[in-house]
Amino acid sequence: MKKEILNNYLINGKLDIDRILDDFYNYVYIIVKNGVSVSITDEDIEEIISDVFVAIWKNSSNLLKTIEIKPYLAGIAKNVIKNKYRNTELNFSISDYEENLVDTCNIEKIAEENEQNKVVLDTLKTVKKEEYTIFIMFYYEAKSVKEIAKVLNLSTSNVKTILHRVRKIIKRNLEDGGYGYGK
Repeated sequence: MKKEILNNYLINGKLDIDRILDDFYNYVYIIVKNGVSVSITDEDIEEIISDVFVAIWKNSSNLLKTIEIKPYLAGIAKNVIKNKYRNTELNFSISDYEENLVDTCNIEKIAEENEQNKVVLDTLKTVKKEEYTIFIMFYYEAKSVKEIAKVLNLSTSNVKTILHRVRKIIKRNLEDGGYGYGK
């Protein structure tokens, strides 16, 4: 897989920010979504993502042209998230969230979800490396079927078939574990 370096996104010495946005928006979104608390709004998430891309654009003339973009974007995203939380005043009333607290404190539900997650992870350990890679790329890296097919040099129908097969194995193992999802 070729490295995605800054130099590949330069046109006449200037950063092609539109292309970087197209190629890395989903990647940054996943980092931000996983790095913030559930109490943050969608608008705040969008603002953080915008700040990440503005930062790389503003600093593009100072960056090494051989810098890998993904780790750099991840670092910026983590710093922007920290700054956002540092600058945000937290004025919440516990009564605003009592309903949610009751739901999230349901120990049985949390335990069951953890058990289901363990079944999924255990299942992923048993599938072929290619199946595992495709599943992770699709569900955890937010890559499209088309992107996965291109990266792994497979047809899109082959990627869809593999995803279907892995989901079917996971579903069967969940059902065998007593987590019925119907037929």
